[in-house]
Amino acid sequence: MEKKIKILMCLVCLGLLVNTASVTAQAAPAVVSVSPSSVEESHGQTFTVIITVDPKGNEICAAQYVLYFDQRILNATLQSQGTFLSQDGAETFVPANIVNNSIGKIEYGESRTGEGLEHGVTTSGTLASITFEVIGTSGRSDFKLSDVILVDQNLENLETESKGGICTIGNVAGEPIITDSTVEEVYAMIETNPEEIILLDVRTEGEYNAEHLEIAGVELKHIPLSELEKRLGELDPSKKLIVYSKNGADSRTASEILAQHGFGLVYNMLGGIDEWRIKFPVSIQFVPTPAITVDPTPDVSPVVLSTPGEKGKLPGFEVVFAIMGLLAISYILIKNKSRGKIK
Repeated sequence: MEKKIKILMCLVCLGLLVNTASVTAQAAPAVVSVSPSSVEESHGQTFTVIITVDPKGNEICAAQYVLYFDQRILNATLQSQGTFLSQDGAETFVPANIVNNSIGKIEYGESRTGEGLEHGVTTSGTLASITFEVIGTSGRSDFKLSDVILVDQNLENLETESKGGICTIGNVAGEPIITDSTVEEVYAMIETNPEEIILLDVRTEGEYNAEHLEIAGVELKHIPLSELEKRLGELDPSKKLIVYSKNGADSRTASEILAQHGFGLVYNMLGGIDEWRIKFPVSIQFVPTPAITVDPTPDVSPVVLSTPGEKGKLPGFEVVFAIMGLLAISYILIKNKSRGKIK
C-alpha cells in the first residue's frame, strides 16, 4: 500500500513539473503589492517593506514572488514569513526564501499544508516582510515584482495584478535614464511595437552561441560587454534598447555605458535570460559549428531560440508547486485511508 502511495505521489509531482497550471476563472484579479509603495531614506538607515496579498474574494492556498531591487544602493538583510496564509491557524511550508544581494533579487514561496489545502485564505494579509539597509548615498531603487503566482484550493493559478514600489535615497532630480524592466514588461513592449526595439545581448560569445533570445520582428544584436564601448556605432539611438545578460548584472553595467554615451531609451531586463527561460517557453534548434577534429561530420551545438509564450501560463517555482502537489495528494490519501476507502 505504501509503495502504491509513493508511486502516485511521484506521478503527481512529475505532472506538476511538466505541465503549467491553468488560470482559473474568477471575478477579479487578486492583488500582490509592495507596501509602502514609496519610501524615502538616507545612507546607513534600515527600513522594512511588506508584501501584501488582497485575494479579492478568491481562495488562496499558495503564493510566490520574485522582487528585484538596486543592489548598488540597497542591501537586503532579512526576509521574514508573514501570516497571510496561516491567518486561520493552518500550517504552512516555505520551500523558497532566498536573498541574493549580488544581483538584487529576492525569492519567496509558501504553501498551506494538511487540512489547510481544503480551502484557501480570502482575507488580505502580509505574505512576507523584507528589511533593507541603505548602502548608497543617493539614487532610486524600484521594487519590481515578477514571477508572481497565486494558487487556489484546486491547485490552479489565479489571475493576479502586481504593484511594485520605489525607494529614494538622498536628493535625486529628474527622471532615471535607465529603466529596469521585468521580463513581463519586456514582453509587453515587444508585443506592442517590436519594430521599435533592439534586443541587445551583452554576454560572451560562448554564452551567446549556447543559447540566446530570438524574437520575430525584433532587431537582434550581440555585442559582448567587453566590446560595447568600441561598437556603439552599430546601435540605433532612436530605438528602444532592451539589454539582457545571464542574470541582469552585466546588463545593468552595459545599460549605464549606453546612458553615459547619450542613448536615451535604455531598458535593463531584470533577471536576464535566466528569468526569461522561467517565464516563457523556448524552442531548440541545432546549428552547425566548425569541427575540431578531422571527422568530416561537423559538430552540432544547441542554440535556444525563445519567443514570447502564452499569457497567464507561467511555470514559476516548479519545485514549490510540485511540493504543494505532493502535500495535497498525501493529505487526500491519508484522509481517505482513515475513512476506510483505501485498503
